[in-house]
Amino acid sequence: MNATTRTNQYEGPCLVCGEIVPAGQGVLLPGGHGGWEVYHPEHAREPAPPPRGGHPGWHRRRLMAVDIATTGNRTGIDRILAVAVRTTDGQSRDWLIDPGPGLAIDPGKTHGITLDRACADGVPASAALEELAAHLAGHLATKDPLIVWHAPYVLTFLESELLRHGLRVLSDRRPAGLFPICDPLILDRHVDRFRSGGRALETVAEWYGVPHDRDGKPGSDAEAALVLAQVLGACHASVGRLSRPALHYEQVRWREEQAREAEEFDPSRKRDHRWPLGTVEALPWEPPAAAGP
Repeated sequence: MNATTRTNQYEGPCLVCGEIVPAGQGVLLPGGHGGWEVYHPEHAREPAPPPRGGHPGWHRRRLMAVDIATTGNRTGIDRILAVAVRTTDGQSRDWLIDPGPGLAIDPGKTHGITLDRACADGVPASAALEELAAHLAGHLATKDPLIVWHAPYVLTFLESELLRHGLRVLSDRRPAGLFPICDPLILDRHVDRFRSGGRALETVAEWYGVPHDRDGKPGSDAEAALVLAQVLGACHASVGRLSRPALHYEQVRWREEQAREAEEFDPSRKRDHRWPLGTVEALPWEPPAAAGP
């Protein structure tokens, strides 16, 4: 049985034929509007995302996506090593960044960039970050969404690095700040709350049939997030038809709901409710914690 299916605990009518399915003899599948629907096993459909619609919306505009590779996951301490920007009209920009001496890369990072390579071939961090920030601000000036998978991670990293190097943060370069942002992770969790399985970028991309060949590489991740945003808007008209301001502000609300529900499920683990930006701070470097035995 597919990992996203369950056996029905209670009897109920089959969604296809309408006849009662005895408890324990049917298949439960996620419903299109939340909750679960019961089927006879022979009537159960293979779980799949909704078909893509032809409705207009923000997902048909010129979109830009950004992703980063870092020395680790601590937004105020670790450093950016590489950045990739992709757009729906086929343009791309990549930066390899020299983060400076005396650092280390967390062993859990999978991007494959070494410090030797970054220091030898990378652009000095201040120059690369200034060019990147100007590039992103230029896109935000068009009022079309900037696509950022797990936006609080990427954007907080970027703002912290700009602050570290004495550069103007991106949120101060536009009157509206970091707006409009589109985070496909927030969208997917909103439109398909009950889908089983992980929500990593490669997992969600696979669910929607979006190619993603090199997990952890900024260029591959940015391209996957870009296409995934388009597909989510096309598959879910309730999201795709939102105005660009509504898309941004609804994600603020959805993130709050998602964090609250996660904390109710596991009270021992607190979530940061803020979106699209966390705490921006430039802290002194310290080595990553050693892995346990």
